[in-house]
Amino acid sequence: MIYGYMRKSNEEGSNSSFDTQKHKIQGYCQIHNLKVDEYFEDICSGGLLLEQRQSGMLMSTKLKKGDTIICSTLDRYSRSHYGLVNDVEKFRRQKIKLVFTDLGDVISSDSLGSVFYQILSIMSEWYRKSLSEKQKVAQAKLKEQGKYQGGKITYGKDLGENGVLIDCEKQKREINLIMSLRTKGTKYKDIKAKLERYTGKRWHHSFIVKLVKRHEDNWYKFKEQNVIRRLKNLMINEVNICDI
Repeated sequence: MIYGYMRKSNEEGSNSSFDTQKHKIQGYCQIHNLKVDEYFEDICSGGLLLEQRQSGMLMSTKLKKGDTIICSTLDRYSRSHYGLVNDVEKFRRQKIKLVFTDLGDVISSDSLGSVFYQILSIMSEWYRKSLSEKQKVAQAKLKEQGKYQGGKITYGKDLGENGVLIDCEKQKREINLIMSLRTKGTKYKDIKAKLERYTGKRWHHSFIVKLVKRHEDNWYKFKEQNVIRRLKNLMINEVNICDI
């Protein structure tokens, strides 16, 4: 089976884009004595993977060994280096031909296609590394601003306005109770029992241990600062008494 695939973005209003793409596909078929069995049209971003598009997903379910996909240009098929390289590799394994009329070549079968695939792979690798660096810079900036960096929010924190992480008072009280009991030498199983009575919910032993290890250093520093502050206050009071 030969499939013609066409795509345009949401911003492109008229059907002239589809007409132009179809004309190019038909021109290629005429030169190579081919005939398209079915056309698929998508109105979506080129950054979406083929399986994430309505018609693209439908076409994917129909593809079999020996089939051919013809598209007018590479960017009409995909604007995602990652998605394009993955599709080319998948089609190579499944013996499915992928043709871009502006390149005039089957990029998933012959030697030239193999070279083109290598170029795409290099581009994709560069794109992934570039994206990774940008993400690291963005996360570092968010961390510096005290904002949420993505992933699971640490227990004891909550997401406030403008993406700023704030203390979750309820969870902080639970953590303080755990640390207070632990510094007194309370066993984990007894901490678990008291927590369940206090909160009315089930607690896992491993999670309590994790919280203790995560907050241990900060807790002891906090307690040490409290002791130092109290000693200073006592010394100030004694000096004041002596002055009287």
